[in-house]
Amino acid sequence: MSSEVAMPASVAQNGSALAQHANGHLQLSNGEYLDAIVRPKEGLISRRIFADAEIHQMEIDRIFGRGWFFLGHESEIPRPGDVVSRTCGIDPAILMRDDEGVIRAFLNSCRHRGMRLCRTDRENVRFLRCPYHGWSYRNNGELVSVGAENHYGTGELEKGKLGLIPVARLGSYRGLIFAAWDEEAPSLDDWLGDMRWYLDIIFGRTGEIEVVGVPQIWEVECGWKFATDNFTDNFHVFWTHQSLVPLGLLPNFPDFASHGHMVTAGNGHILHFVQGAPNDETFMGLGLEKALWSRFQHNLNPAQTDIAMRHGYSAGTVWPNFHWLQLTSSGDTESKPVGILNIRLELPLSPTRTRMYSWFAIDKAASPAYRKQSYENYVRTFGPGGIFDQDDMENWEDCTAAATGPAAKRHSLHHKMGINRQPAADWPGPGIGYPDSYGEMTQRAWYEEWLRWMTKPVGPSNKRVPS
Repeated sequence: MSSEVAMPASVAQNGSALAQHANGHLQLSNGEYLDAIVRPKEGLISRRIFADAEIHQMEIDRIFGRGWFFLGHESEIPRPGDVVSRTCGIDPAILMRDDEGVIRAFLNSCRHRGMRLCRTDRENVRFLRCPYHGWSYRNNGELVSVGAENHYGTGELEKGKLGLIPVARLGSYRGLIFAAWDEEAPSLDDWLGDMRWYLDIIFGRTGEIEVVGVPQIWEVECGWKFATDNFTDNFHVFWTHQSLVPLGLLPNFPDFASHGHMVTAGNGHILHFVQGAPNDETFMGLGLEKALWSRFQHNLNPAQTDIAMRHGYSAGTVWPNFHWLQLTSSGDTESKPVGILNIRLELPLSPTRTRMYSWFAIDKAASPAYRKQSYENYVRTFGPGGIFDQDDMENWEDCTAAATGPAAKRHSLHHKMGINRQPAADWPGPGIGYPDSYGEMTQRAWYEEWLRWMTKPVGPSNKRVPS
């Protein structure tokens, strides 16, 4: 499948197989080197990384313990005392607004025996009390009382040091709240980098967006990277969702979603913008109602405004696992296409099982009629009961099942579409824009970042992150 990488003898003789490094190489327990079986620049990705327990554990330690992860949107906790249960990396987290209106995030775990404190999806509280032994915390994380407190001796209980464990870093951009467990993680601005320019277009185009309701949550028997791989893959749509073509919900033309650009924005962040049907006003202005188009020029610069006006679709990934889908679609055969803003997240539960999160978002300035249309189309098209997601989940599950056997693991997956394609000289945004939105430039960029994080030597504290 791939050429073997020669390593110094000292590397082969010292340390555990999982921790052997030399010049950025990482050896697996079967003797393979990770950068020999995952070669994104050549468009070759080993099937092993999608279903292997050893590699999965490496991801948990090297990626999910060190990066920035999406927790929620500020509109989900608008009032003091509002709290939602979320996951940061793979650790359970509490996202809340305290009595002073400050947004905070903590490990969802009591300091006494580790019991989960917030046991509902969302609520409004002044205090969180552990159901195990009655330890109680203010909504700013301070420990205020414990069960059987009078039985502690002098010096045995220092409540001032036993507040909830906060995330190491917390920040927001355009109302999107991200957190990191690693105190040495880069700033959120540095993490997002040029992707902020594109987040402005999606989440700031009319001023503000808001999340409506709670996220849909379901689990799929698939490796989390198969789902991530799908989000900037345009050319699967005509074939995967073929049943929608005779219904008139998709054009009867395989290249219908190829009229656009794919963008690699650095740090593994990737996205695309697609026209859909060129010169058709239905697929302009990101599918928003025309009454909102005039807001673009007040909230975006001219280049951003032009992109928002000319396109009907966009999908993007903030590395590693946060996504948006801005689509123009119909949820039935009678309704006109309308814009849908969907926020997505994958949480790996095991090498072959993933928990999916899906939020519906809408521009605050949208009319009631548009909000209703957009929401109804979202429910019909995405989520576990949606006509699009059901097709996708079948693919991801079968791809994962086919990656588990010993024969499959010896062969690479093909990610070479557009590998020689030259950037578009006229793309107005930061990063690299490629003409034609059918390609695998974005997937290769995502896997390059994945490989960089997986092969970066980590100190004993596991706190260092790539600069």
